[in-house]
Amino acid sequence: VVAGSDHSCALTTEGGVKCWGRNDDGQLGDGTTTNRSRPTDVVGLASGVTRLAAGDEHTCAVTEVGGVVCWGLNSSGQLGDGTTAVRLTPVDVSGLTSGVASIAVGTFHVCALTTAGGVKCWGSNFNGALGDGTQTDRPAPVTVFGLSSGVTQVSAGEEHTCALLTGGGMKCWGDNFYGALGDGTLTDRLTPTNVSGLTSGVASITAGGMHSCAMT
Repeated sequence: VVAGSDHSCALTTEGGVKCWGRNDDGQLGDGTTTNRSRPTDVVGLASGVTRLAAGDEHTCAVTEVGGVVCWGLNSSGQLGDGTTAVRLTPVDVSGLTSGVASIAVGTFHVCALTTAGGVKCWGSNFNGALGDGTQTDRPAPVTVFGLSSGVTQVSAGEEHTCALLTGGGMKCWGDNFYGALGDGTLTDRLTPTNVSGLTSGVASITAGGMHSCAMT
């Protein structure tokens, strides 16, 4: 089960997806903008899904063939289909129809961990949450600078993202107003920066709204 801002979704044992709650931007994926007080089927996803993640008003899923589909609000390109059009049903993320191991969804951005250990992100990039060295929103996936391989886990916060490396180190990028990147500064970073004192020995990571944590 995953929870967005005002909606929730469940992955069934059959690999199907059901969502409920607020639906003004199609985040429930049932082809309407009608709020639902009970679970409703996501169009086209009765089976074949392995992972789910929910953002503010959008939702994404990883399919059993390693593809990514998203639906809902798309104001910053967070659905990754190359447009900024709201989608009431799932659409394929451009260039990611296979080869994805997991996804992490922030408020208005999404990142995918590939089976090769690389990280690709798309959507809002105002504070550098996509890690491509710019602050330009991306409606289609871009590779995070320096992270084309060697990553085992990705987690997304409100406007920042963190990655766990194969050697047990941790890097973060994006909004750093409250020090969520852990590099000893309050400076936003447009590309991944090492978390201070955590270049090894990390087992798992998680990013909150404006903070991050690591389990050693």
